Amino acid sequence: MSESNYWTRMRHRKMSRRSVLSASARAGVGAAGLALVGCGDDDDDQSVAQAQQQQQVVQQQAQQQAQQTATQQAQTTQEAADEQSVALLPGQLTPEQEARSMTAEEEWRLRFHWSKLQNLPGQADGPKNGGTWRLAHAAPANWNVLGPNASLMAAFAPMFYSQLVVFPMDDYSNAHYYLNEGDLAEGWEVPDPTTVVFQLRPGIKWQDKPPVNGRDMTAEDVKIAYDALREPERVQASSYTAVKDIGFDNASNTVRFNLTEPAAYLLNNMMNPFHVVVAPELIEEPSLLDLSENQVGTGPFVLDSATTGSEWRGSAHPEYFKKDPRTGMQLPYLDAIHGLDFVGQRESEWAAWETGETDWIRLQDITEYERAIDSYSDMVVQVTAPPPGWQPHMTFKDLNEAPFNDPRVRQALSLGMDRDEQAAGVYYGLAAGGYGQNWTFFKDENSPWGFREWPWTFEELGDFHVFNAAEGRRLLDAAGFNDDNPLSFEAAFHTVPGFYLDHFLLIVDQWKRNLGAQVEHEQIEWESWLALLFTKEYSGTLFTWLVGSEMDADGLAYGRMNSESPGNIYGINDPDIDIWTQEQRQELDIDKRSAILEKIRVRELENMWRIFAVNPYRMAGRRSYLFNQMDTYNAWNPGWGATNTERIWKNL
Repeated sequence: MSESNYWTRMRHRKMSRRSVLSASARAGVGAAGLALVGCGDDDDDQSVAQAQQQQQVVQQQAQQQAQQTATQQAQTTQEAADEQSVALLPGQLTPEQEARSMTAEEEWRLRFHWSKLQNLPGQADGPKNGGTWRLAHAAPANWNVLGPNASLMAAFAPMFYSQLVVFPMDDYSNAHYYLNEGDLAEGWEVPDPTTVVFQLRPGIKWQDKPPVNGRDMTAEDVKIAYDALREPERVQASSYTAVKDIGFDNASNTVRFNLTEPAAYLLNNMMNPFHVVVAPELIEEPSLLDLSENQVGTGPFVLDSATTGSEWRGSAHPEYFKKDPRTGMQLPYLDAIHGLDFVGQRESEWAAWETGETDWIRLQDITEYERAIDSYSDMVVQVTAPPPGWQPHMTFKDLNEAPFNDPRVRQALSLGMDRDEQAAGVYYGLAAGGYGQNWTFFKDENSPWGFREWPWTFEELGDFHVFNAAEGRRLLDAAGFNDDNPLSFEAAFHTVPGFYLDHFLLIVDQWKRNLGAQVEHEQIEWESWLALLFTKEYSGTLFTWLVGSEMDADGLAYGRMNSESPGNIYGINDPDIDIWTQEQRQELDIDKRSAILEKIRVRELENMWRIFAVNPYRMAGRRSYLFNQMDTYNAWNPGWGATNTERIWKNL
């Protein structure tokens, strides 16, 4: 089985203990060295013994690292062999797959699987430097990466800012498996479960814009930036509740996180694309961050201009510090990026694609795929699983008030959903069962990686996900609702035409047809729809997608389900869930943590505190000359995938 998706794998990204020791010595055993170097005394024999012991530790770690590297390489080779017995291109299937009878969901997922992108014609010619990536992408109304809308900046922040750790994202990376990769950090040590020490890369410079004007970045800058992210009013703060304090040592270029308890989720959460390092000069004057002209970081691109509703432009940072870990080449590859703002102007977006003005387009369904490929026959397509935190579901205004305080009512509503009909009738079959937890944290020994790959089947999600109208009516009758006293409530959703509205209306119709319920559409304005999940300003149920984009299972387990969590917007209050969600966030063993998450999953789906519907796949098309512009299950480019903009290249 491949390594786990969090703490145990993070230990394998260590900086050399020898380098830590020498750096600490140069700094007079500064912040980075305190936990790693024992205190000495005047006894020469003891000093020699300590030195020999340290040398043995270094040698053992080097041997372990070599073994881990060899194992990882062997696993990667085996995975590639398992997934690609032949070098298939996107759109192609093996003869055996062609002969199989498959659903649309299975066929399209296989045809346009991420693993085929590395086989594209032209890959061997590059990467190449130069060119502009042109995309349809709205500029944010507010650019403040420390403000209340900071999570929305995930679509932009990684283009202009850096962070300690990121994840690899290119045509050669596993789209469903996040490795922790250093960004500002050259490496890190986890000397004990409550300490993480980051070694920063040398020679990092801020972009040459006021107020930093191209000065060197320091370890103190990084410490100040993460202290700012930890402030209670920040949207990033919940990821750092276990951080007791942060130390720094400019001489050794290290930053040290001291924790109050083990935090299995910490480094994964730090990969969130809006956990970025902001200059101290801007932290002191946070209002400056509201404006696009004040964006200045250490990232791969410099934001040159932005006009909301029109366009934005960026150019390569000439002093960017980073090289592509796969090729060793200097990043970024592109000279510039150019975003065209087509919010609410879908036909304008289509016109830009069809005239060659943009290099990439999102596709909502199979009919849009046909339209896009008609205008550009060499289009490269990728079909990607949706993020674990973006699962469509029905939520309830109050789990403690009738009729939804009765679990039989919630279970009946789930049984009355014909999810196969939803997938076929709304998404042309290109959708599947969903659940609001990170599925890569659930074990599956039959997969090449040892963990499961979306989608969930209705059967594995439990009895209440399998369509059974008769059982649903029986449960409603037991709860006191029947033809003479039908279940009646309002279901809130917006009125913007499209597949999401069609999906909602179909669910309402299924409840009427299958359960005899009387359901009225509580019409909500688009602008206030998502906010209702937090404000609860609706009458009965709310159809929503927002669970929360999370890089670690903790955000969707403890974050959304623990009764003490400020992110528990659903009103879930179960003593066992409280215990289990706390346990999993501190459990560093992959197998034990997976088992705890499984208990959480089963308990929720027995109680149906939220009712999950089907979820469509993500489909995107790009020009054949564009490389490394890809989607992952939790980073749809250029949204959360902005972290990989530095690796995009063009072969013109």
